[in-house]
Amino acid sequence: MSPPPPLPSRSAMASAKSSGDAAKIVALLESLHAKIDAMPKCECNTLRQELVDLKRSLDKTTDKQPLSLPAPTQDTYSVVKRALNDASTYAEKAKRAVWVGREELSTPEQTTSADQKAIESLCEELNDPHISDALKNGQIQHHRHPHEKGDRKRRILKIAFTDEKTRDKFLSLCRSSRNDTITKTPGNFVRRDLCPYELDLERKARIDAYTMNCKLGALVYGIRDEKLIKFNGSNPRPLPSDYANRPPRGFNNTSLNANPNDTSTSTANGSGTKA
Repeated sequence: MSPPPPLPSRSAMASAKSSGDAAKIVALLESLHAKIDAMPKCECNTLRQELVDLKRSLDKTTDKQPLSLPAPTQDTYSVVKRALNDASTYAEKAKRAVWVGREELSTPEQTTSADQKAIESLCEELNDPHISDALKNGQIQHHRHPHEKGDRKRRILKIAFTDEKTRDKFLSLCRSSRNDTITKTPGNFVRRDLCPYELDLERKARIDAYTMNCKLGALVYGIRDEKLIKFNGSNPRPLPSDYANRPPRGFNNTSLNANPNDTSTSTANGSGTKA
């Protein structure tokens, strides 16, 4: 009988154990890598990768032709610009009143001086402390419009206030009382500073008032701003002697066919303007 094989030494046993453990670790890592590779990709990473790929594609395209949004059309630009300008213009008009019918003197300097004195007299006649303070503090300015007279016989006088509230109070006081400063001269009146479309309405209303007054032979109708109004009272004033010979601009004889009994007007207590 042969002798039994010698037992491995302790060091040999330790070495074999270490080799087995290492093999197990290697096998475990390979298994983990396989599992990781088999897992589905994260949707965020997928989307990010798609964006990266898209950007690379766009970069290649814009190297030849830059990518940009289409510029707004000229019509769109013009409309927006006009709207902004109109808003600013209307905001200024809301703080202005217009005195129509004032005569102009020989020179611009004389006219400006006379206009200032007339406004001072009117404000004194209105007898309102708020209006008086505004005038005293230089918060009421004025100018003729347009600035260049040209071949115009008469220009309107624009009166500018610092705020809409003061302007509204000024107009209300002018309309609620018959001020000598304004009414002593025929054809003089004060109104709002109208917008272009309101001026068109005002011209039409003026023609209507003139037409119906001529048919009725008395000052029954007048104008307040851009509106046609009917004066209160059962005894209207007679027409001025030359009224029929001074038709408003744009008038034609066919307008005399208008119905004088048309009731599509507002009524007033005499604070409107005759046509």
